Amino acid sequence: MGQSLEDLQSRISALEAMIGRTRHDVRSALAPAMLAGDMMRASTDPRVQRAGTTVVRAIERVLSMLDTTRAEVPARPDATARPPEP
Repeated sequence: MGQSLEDLQSRISALEAMIGRTRHDVRSALAPAMLAGDMMRASTDPRVQRAGTTVVRAIERVLSMLDTTRAEVPARPDATARPPEP
């Protein structure tokens, strides 16, 4: 019927690792934006403060979504390890 159980488990493992790396990479990419939002919230200009609050809330929603994926696909110890380059 196609693939063996071992092949399927290997593919699932590879997908779990990819999801873990993606989750990690998205969090890393959002870190500077979160810092900028926090700096904006510390501004003395109320418009900049509101914009900073909007930025931080949006980033927090994305981080919450990432946390939800962790419940569905738990992090693996080797999930952030990159495969070797060919």
